[in-house]
Amino acid sequence: MFIVGFYNFENYYGTTNQLNVADEEFLPNSAKQYNSVRFKNKSAQLASVIYGIGKINNADGISLLGIAEVENKMVLKKLADEPMIKKYNYQFLHFDSKDSRGIDVALMCQPAHFKPYQYRSYSLTDATHFTTYATRDILYVQGELDKAWVHILVNHWPSRRGGENASAEKRFWAARVCKRIMDSIENRDPKAKFIVMGDFNDNPNNKSLKHLKMYNPFLKLFNRGLGSMAYRDSWSLFDQILLNANWRMEKEKTGHSSKIATATRLSQTGVANINSYNSTNTPPGAYSNFELIYCKSMIYRSSALTEQHGKYQGYPKRTWNGDQFNGGYSDHYPAVIIFKAKNDEKPLK
Repeated sequence: MFIVGFYNFENYYGTTNQLNVADEEFLPNSAKQYNSVRFKNKSAQLASVIYGIGKINNADGISLLGIAEVENKMVLKKLADEPMIKKYNYQFLHFDSKDSRGIDVALMCQPAHFKPYQYRSYSLTDATHFTTYATRDILYVQGELDKAWVHILVNHWPSRRGGENASAEKRFWAARVCKRIMDSIENRDPKAKFIVMGDFNDNPNNKSLKHLKMYNPFLKLFNRGLGSMAYRDSWSLFDQILLNANWRMEKEKTGHSSKIATATRLSQTGVANINSYNSTNTPPGAYSNFELIYCKSMIYRSSALTEQHGKYQGYPKRTWNGDQFNGGYSDHYPAVIIFKAKNDEKPLK
């Protein structure tokens, strides 16, 4: 069994002032009084969530975890050294983006399950987009998940600041960039398997997510009224993990394994061409017949991760209420999907 997740860490900063980053809000002398004790508490809370997800169905830890809102490699290294998860020897792939607040995306991987082959970041800035300020990059990683070659894209799309409709085109542009990255890979390898994850700041039924033309296992959860974050007593499911048509799903009641999405091949001129980055040589075994089978998706939530009292009762238990330290985990719940090897007949609970 292989667990893949995505988690918005809600402002996972260190306590040291970084040059060229607007992190003054998260320093010991700030209104938040964000000191080493509070950083340690934050790290321990995040580690406990990672540990809990990794024990779903008695699994051997998380295989892959996409992350949003992390400041730098230093805090990721501190997190990996937390006692609850240190035994997994988690490694992190991360680039510093030009986002003014210095909050980036990253991919956490367990070396026993995943071996990265290549990785890079893609900016959303070009001659006509994000010319006056920068937003988070898209992190691309290719690697071997157990014996299956996969392409992973970790996203944190532009927020809804200014209103959903007024900001929608920014997220649609992010979707176009993400889609073009995939198209450039599919042009070379039609059998490529993609995992696209992120805090998209849009729901599964929004235009931006539909543009990806992928199977979205979180659409059913959204239609059931489930969400990963709440705002003004309204739930949204911004945190999602999507799969392309080349993945297979667990056997249905008919006993037949079937593809879960319609193949999508959309030829577009590129903002991003993966062929230009060290990928003209196909890694050994990239076209292996080994298969992982998608089994299940969920929003990972528990009473511990949920606010039990006060104004935000029932919401994810966040770290901060304004400048007040709340001692929680994040203002988002993690998104999780589960794969199993083709020859693994052990049923999921």
